[in-house]
Amino acid sequence: MLACGLAARDSLRFEASMPLYGHELSPQINPLEARLGWTMSWNKPFIGRDALLKVKLEKPARLLVGLEMVEKAVPREHYDVASDGKVIGHVTSGMKSPTLDKFLAMAYVPPAYSALGTRLDVIVRGQPKAAVVVKRPFYKPKYKA
Repeated sequence: MLACGLAARDSLRFEASMPLYGHELSPQINPLEARLGWTMSWNKPFIGRDALLKVKLEKPARLLVGLEMVEKAVPREHYDVASDGKVIGHVTSGMKSPTLDKFLAMAYVPPAYSALGTRLDVIVRGQPKAAVVVKRPFYKPKYKA
């Protein structure tokens, strides 16, 4: 066996848009914001069901989106996401995708900014760098299991 490290693990899960606890998931992030509502059995009781049903009815305040950098820049965790100079969200994970050869990120933004094709900026080292909301997962294997 050859050790591959956290960066290799991170790039594999990132390209497939798999959430990582502490990044895309946490006690402060509910599954509906992370777009994981499809994983819940709403017709069965579970702890937190009533609170999540309330969020589902009222709509989440933020949503997880995929971003592709238009300008060459590496979007990193905790970088701000802005629209028209106003900070509206933050990057949870970002890197250069080795498979797609693009700079990509996942970020939380308000629903009004979550539509595919929406132009946003990622603040990289104090400078706004253009990005666009894209479909996730970033990469889907072409083989069938």
